[in-house]
Parts: sequence; C-alpha cells; structure tokens
Amino acid sequence: MTENQIQAGSSVESICKRCKTVTDHHVVAMLGDKIAKVECKVCRARHAYASPTAEPKVKTPAASRAKSAAGSGTASPAPRKASAAALKQAQAQTEQWEKLISPCTSPLAYSMERTFRTGDVLAHPVFGPGYVQKVMKPCTIEVLFKDAVRNLRCGKLA
Repeated sequence: MTENQIQAGSSVESICKRCKTVTDHHVVAMLGDKIAKVECKVCRARHAYASPTAEPKVKTPAASRAKSAAGSGTASPAPRKASAAALKQAQAQTEQWEKLISPCTSPLAYSMERTFRTGDVLAHPVFGPGYVQKVMKPCTIEVLFKDAVRNLRCGKLA
C-alpha cells in the first residue's frame, strides 16, 4: 500500500468534533475514494471526516464580504456569541446546582462500583461536586454538575 492510497483502517489526521482539535483517526468508512467516517484514536468518537487543512465554510454574506476585503490573508472567524436564552439557562442551572449542593457537608466519594440514590451529593474527582437527579437502570445515574448534566456509571442496583 502506498502512502496515497487511503482505505478503511488507514490512519489520517482529522478535526475531532469531541476533542475540538486535530488528532489521529482511523478511517471507518469510505464513499468512493473520499473518506466518509473516522474514529478518533484519543476519545474513540466516530464522526464525519473533517480535513484539518480545509478552510472554514462561510455562512453569512457579511462574513463573505469581510473575507474578500481582507484579500488573500487568512482571517480568523468571528467568535460565536451565546444567545441570551442560553446564558439564562446556564445561569439557572448553576443556581439550581448551588442550591442543591450547599446543604451537604459530606458528599459521597464517586466510584463506578458504588450505588447511589436520587438526592445524593457526590464528589467526582474530575467534575467536582454533583447532585444525583435520577437513577436509571442498569447501572447509570444522571448527575447535575456545575457546568453540565452528565450520565455516570454506578454499581448495580439491588
């Protein structure tokens, strides 16, 4: 196999949609001679191939005018502004988290083997303190952390 022949199983660089950076990937699927799907070697996420050398797509006429006015120089895309509704929702989630976590003086240490109940406060080594909102079968809990709601593995329920 020469270096130019890319096929399923080959190693390529791609922009990982989960890692948000360029990482090595395995080619999972091809459409003709083009890469269709890849799997990140770092986080194991499967997604459509995104060339690390491709220019970002222009989505608005204003961005197109700004790019043509800049000439042949490379212009960085404008940062996205979060909507007011999204900011309010994030703030409300943080306030709810603080209200649920604050009364607890001794959170339970998180372990994948430990069982939890709705209402427990746990201490996760990476995500910090969290409030168990829901116990889902089998072996999964939904936990509200300061920055997000995450599903975590837990011990088997009796």
